[in-house]
Amino acid sequence: MSLSVKPEDGEAVLFGKTVNELQSDVVVSDDEVTGTLKYVDGYVDFSSNVSEQSGNYLALKIEAEPAEAETVVELVGGTKGPVTLDDDMNIVLLIKNKDTQSIKVTTTHNEESVTKTYGLSGLTLETE
Repeated sequence: MSLSVKPEDGEAVLFGKTVNELQSDVVVSDDEVTGTLKYVDGYVDFSSNVSEQSGNYLALKIEAEPAEAETVVELVGGTKGPVTLDDDMNIVLLIKNKDTQSIKVTTTHNEESVTKTYGLSGLTLETE
């Protein structure tokens, strides 16, 4: 089994915004995400909850083998809990506190699982 996490392609459109509108210079290392998350206002396609329509968003692409494995992403310290990825294998996360939140990714197939956790303290969160 294998699991890798990387920034989503800059030209990809997620919930009505390109990844380049959300972030720049994002790099995912073995256990840390670095780069800049731009301040976004009025991201209405991200959430129907008004309090989640502005802020700093991180767009990631997950690759897991085998392809039929189930992959779950959790923003530890977030509000949603674990989210099972669909076939697109991408996710947008609203980052509110880079020093206390982290990202946990788990891929499971036939009783085996691989989990990776990424810190966010290396991110720069732009303000309005």
